[in-house]
Amino acid sequence: MSEDKQQTNLEDTFEGEETLGGEFRDNASPPETDTMRIYPDALVNIASESASVFQLKRKREKIPPLIKLDPDFQRYAVWSPKQKSELIESILMGIPLPLIYVKEDDKGVYIIVDGRQRLTTLFQFMNHEFSLRKLTILTSLNGAYFSESTKNGTKFETYLTQAQQSKIEDCPLTLHVIKPPTHDRITFDLFDRVNRGGTRLNNQEMRNAIYQGTATLLLNALVNLDSFKKATEHAIKPDRMKDKYLVLRLISFYLWRKKKLLDVKEKGSPFVEYRSDLEDFLAKTMIFLNDPAGSTFCEQFPPLFDKTMNECLTVLGPECFRIPNQGGGARRPISMALFETVSYMIIELLDVAQTHQKLITKKFKSLLADENFIHSTTYNVDSHISIKKRFEIIESMIEEIQHA
Repeated sequence: MSEDKQQTNLEDTFEGEETLGGEFRDNASPPETDTMRIYPDALVNIASESASVFQLKRKREKIPPLIKLDPDFQRYAVWSPKQKSELIESILMGIPLPLIYVKEDDKGVYIIVDGRQRLTTLFQFMNHEFSLRKLTILTSLNGAYFSESTKNGTKFETYLTQAQQSKIEDCPLTLHVIKPPTHDRITFDLFDRVNRGGTRLNNQEMRNAIYQGTATLLLNALVNLDSFKKATEHAIKPDRMKDKYLVLRLISFYLWRKKKLLDVKEKGSPFVEYRSDLEDFLAKTMIFLNDPAGSTFCEQFPPLFDKTMNECLTVLGPECFRIPNQGGGARRPISMALFETVSYMIIELLDVAQTHQKLITKKFKSLLADENFIHSTTYNVDSHISIKKRFEIIESMIEEIQHA
């Protein structure tokens, strides 16, 4: 492999990417072993249900919808017109569709985690959003829309017969519904297992599907800021939601260290403590952000984050989120652990970032030479010991600069 090719691959990753799960779990310990160690008494509640395409479409169109299809995920995994058309063709030929896996939330809303593309395609076709194309078996249907006209009166020359329309509407679908109180960690493992034959969702993609709301809107806004892209040197790619994972971690640890992260599902909404269970921790953050208790933070954080990213670049310079390569050679990727701790430091020092720029730069260089800090960002990065260690070091440095 050429050096240019190696560099390209390097820019598509970040240190700590394996913690996203999904396709990375093949080389890790078996999910069931890890799950049972953490949740020995965990309840798994899965129900099998049947519904027609028409019934699910009606649930989707209710206000508020009783079915959620994550539109943000769809941007990164959209079927081609041919794939969409072939799905419709398969139904008309009587070919059964695969199982659909669903997460039911506390309000009874169905969140589609495996089967999004199928349902999205069916709903779009029934709404006349595309016509059939490139069919190789039912070739006479190429160019056909679902029916003769839309609700607003738009008419089409080629369309399905009433019998064909009914075949699509009445197509039976089998749903496996993961119901409360199944823990999110187990939900992730279950979806991981059923996806092993195809494109496996990583944990951030699943979180993005399950916790749609203010949390996902906030993450969308933050990762699309020019300041974030520039500060991370355009190296964190949006595919597979790596950028959102990075930012969610920062938010989670910031709220945790500032004693602002509340477990809104528990009586009295106690503060969330980090106990080395990252998936549970990040899930509680998204639940908090979706709750009225997190609304003030969601309003105030974007300008704070924007300013922080700009100051990271201005005060600390390019590559401020990369651990120096002591042996020389090619530079290392963006460090996940460095991003969340250094960003936290600058957030806390925004008021003095310009007046204390030289001191901050000096302290930052000493930080990158601190063996204890570097060890906490490179080994067992998600353990409670490592995270507590690196944030304690950062907080001690913040205090020194603030009192300089």
